[in-house]
Amino acid sequence: MKQTEIGLIPDDWKEHTLRDLIDILTDYTANGSFESLARNVRYLEYPSYARLIRLTDIRTNFTNEGVYVSKYSYDFLKKSSLHGGELLLANVGAYAGFSFIYPENLMFRGTLGPNMFLIKFFNQKIDNTFAYYAFSHGAVYNQLISKAASSAQPKLNKEDVRTCYINIPSSIQEQQRIAKALSDVDALISTTEKLIQKKKNIKQGAMQNLLTGKKRLPGFGDKQTDLFVPNGTHTKEVKDVSPEQIRLSAKMKQTELGEIPEDWEVKNINKECIIKARIGWQGLKSTEYLDSGDYILITGTDFDSGFINWKSCSYVSKWRFDQDKNIQIKRGDVLITKDGTIGKVAFLNEIPMQGTLNSGVFVIRPKNHDKIDSVFLSLIFKSFWFDAFLEQITSGSTIVHLYQKDFVKFNFPLPSKEEQIAIANVLSSMDKEIETLNTKLEKYHNLKTAMMQQLLTGKIRL
Repeated sequence: MKQTEIGLIPDDWKEHTLRDLIDILTDYTANGSFESLARNVRYLEYPSYARLIRLTDIRTNFTNEGVYVSKYSYDFLKKSSLHGGELLLANVGAYAGFSFIYPENLMFRGTLGPNMFLIKFFNQKIDNTFAYYAFSHGAVYNQLISKAASSAQPKLNKEDVRTCYINIPSSIQEQQRIAKALSDVDALISTTEKLIQKKKNIKQGAMQNLLTGKKRLPGFGDKQTDLFVPNGTHTKEVKDVSPEQIRLSAKMKQTELGEIPEDWEVKNINKECIIKARIGWQGLKSTEYLDSGDYILITGTDFDSGFINWKSCSYVSKWRFDQDKNIQIKRGDVLITKDGTIGKVAFLNEIPMQGTLNSGVFVIRPKNHDKIDSVFLSLIFKSFWFDAFLEQITSGSTIVHLYQKDFVKFNFPLPSKEEQIAIANVLSSMDKEIETLNTKLEKYHNLKTAMMQQLLTGKIRL
C-alpha cells in the first residue's frame, strides 16, 4: 500500500485530481446568459419534445410531475442535453455535492435543468459507473460536501470539482468489476424497494375493503361457521388469508357513516374508549427531557410507521412519570398525535420499559376488551373513517391541534369481536411480511456501504 492525499491505496492504483479525468464539465448556464435563456427557453407544464431534468425529478425517480420544453428550447440548450449515462452533480443548496447517474432507458428526451453540473469522463481513463460510486461515497464525496459547505449558502463551482482528489485502479477492467459488484447490490436494493411498495399497496387495498366492510373474510357476513384457509382445511382461526380470498360483503345498511354491513354497528369513541392526555399545566419543560433514565418519554416525533421508534425516545424523572398514572403506557395502548402533524397512530405491541407521554399525544384504551380488540382499534385510526373525520374537523382551518372536545365526536363502524380479530390477523400478517422485507433492505444497504468502504479503497480486490 502507499499513502496519498486522501488515504492509503494499493501500489498499482493511482491518485488523480478530477481535472485529469473529466472530459466535459458543464451546466445549464453554459447555453447562454440569463437574458438569452429567459428569451429562448420556456418551461411547459405538459409533456412536450423534451423533459427538463431537475434535482427533484431524480430524487423521486421521475415519478413526480415533470417540466418540459419545446424542440426549439431543447435545441437552444444543446450544450447540456442528456443522452444517458452522464454523471449529474447537484451544485447549489442543501443537496450540493450529491451525484446521480442519468438513466439510459428513459422514455423521454432529457435536457439538464439549473443547479446541477453535467460531467462526462475520459472513458479510457475511468469507468463512468465507478466514478459515480466514488462521487457518492468516501473521500471524493467528503471533499465535495466540505467545499460546498465553505460558503454561506452550500454551493460548488467548477473549480471546486476539478481540484478534488480521487484514487482509482490503473486497470479499467478492475474499475468495471468494482462497479459491477456495487451495481448488483443496487439492483437488489431496487428490487426489494419495489416489492415493499407493492406489498404496501396490497395492504392498503385490503385495509380499505376490510375496514369499510365492502369485502368480508370467509366465514363472516353469511351462514358459514368455519373459516377457509389456503391449504384447503377449515379452522376457527384466520391465518395467511390472501387478498384474493376476501369475498364481497353480503347485505349492507345505510347509517350516518354511509353504507356498512348490516351486522356491524356504529360506535362512538368516547363511549367505547378511555381517552387521556397530559393536561396543560403538567406540560414538560425542555430541560426535563433526559438523555437516559428509568422512565421513557414518548413524543409525536417518535412515531414510526404505526409503531414507536424506541431508540429515538427521551427519558423523564420518576416524579414526572408518577405525576399522571392515566398516561403511564401499557402494552396494547393506541397512541395518537394531537399537536403538529395530527392523527399519526402508533400501537404499543411491546413496551421495553415503563414510560409516559408528553402533552402532544393521546392514549386510547377500550373500556371493554371483550367488545373491542386493541389491534383492530389501531387500524380504525389508520382507515378512511378517521381520515374523513380529521378532514371534516380541520376543513378550511389552519388548526394543527386535535382537541379532545372534537375527538370525542368520532364515530366508527364496529364488527363482532371475532371479525375484528380476524381482520387484525390478516393485516398484521401483511405487516410482518413488510417488516421482514424492510429488515432485508436494511441489510442490503449495510452490505453496500461495507463493500464501498472496502472496494473503493482497494482494501479488498476483485
